[in-house]
Amino acid sequence: MAVGTTVALSASGGFGGLSTVGGSASSSAGLSAAESVVVRNIQSQLPKAKRTARQGHSQRAWKQLRMRKGRERHEEAVECVTFSFGQVQEFFLTTPCRKLERWQYPVTDEAGNEMLVAVSKVTMRRTSQARKFKDLIDEHGTGDIRPIAPLVPFTGYHYDSKTKGPSVIFAETEPLRGDPSPAVLDATATAAVALTW
Repeated sequence: MAVGTTVALSASGGFGGLSTVGGSASSSAGLSAAESVVVRNIQSQLPKAKRTARQGHSQRAWKQLRMRKGRERHEEAVECVTFSFGQVQEFFLTTPCRKLERWQYPVTDEAGNEMLVAVSKVTMRRTSQARKFKDLIDEHGTGDIRPIAPLVPFTGYHYDSKTKGPSVIFAETEPLRGDPSPAVLDATATAAVALTW
């Protein structure tokens, strides 16, 4: 991550305990009632939504989380150097990726807060390379994959990642409209990773 403290939630571990990478965790303490509902909906409905996403129904999966997904942009590339910077780019110069997929879309929660989601899926040649890349991208200050359209600055504060064989999937979220809490942004990043295949 390029900027800020990276906060990672485990997609399988729930939202009760947050883990941090390079900083302190955000907390669900002090959430408004509406924000608590948003986080609880994601937590309780994510397993069902993941099954829906696996069947290729992304919009429906987000609806199951009681969130509305806007228009999605999706781009693919066969290399990663051009689309990265920092130590992440240096990594790709010596360890080329096999494929890069990027998604970007807005999501709106029940309270009317709109967030921008940027998801990247980096596929390496070997699983061991994917693990090394995940260790690097999870560390604050090491660079990043550029979003498709940087409508807002991505700080790295609201982030999650997972490995899937030789692939690493990671997501970042930032506010677009309204005032979503850090916990809602974190939960949305976790959902974005979980719903990407």
